[in-house]
Amino acid sequence: MSTDAKQRRKRIVVIAGAVGGGVLSLTTSLLMDYLFADSLTGSWREAIAGDLQRAFSLSLSPDSATVYILFIVVLAFMASVGAGIGAFFALIVNRFLNFLES
Repeated sequence: MSTDAKQRRKRIVVIAGAVGGGVLSLTTSLLMDYLFADSLTGSWREAIAGDLQRAFSLSLSPDSATVYILFIVVLAFMASVGAGIGAFFALIVNRFLNFLES
């Protein structure tokens, strides 16, 4: 296999790992929010509204636009961390499989 093909394969593997990790982290966090909202006394939006109340003395409802924007920011951060971990894991698996091929 030529070096150009190896670089292309590595790029595709890393992108696939990043997308998979990001989607998996988003799915996990949203399912945890949905499934455990009652047993953990509230959802993430309620926790964000409570944190804004404690930190900045803002009394916002969990359905306000500010809480939704911060919820999206938190989810984007979690997705980026998941994407980084997924890309790193995919790179390790790719290098291991290349090692086995040679």
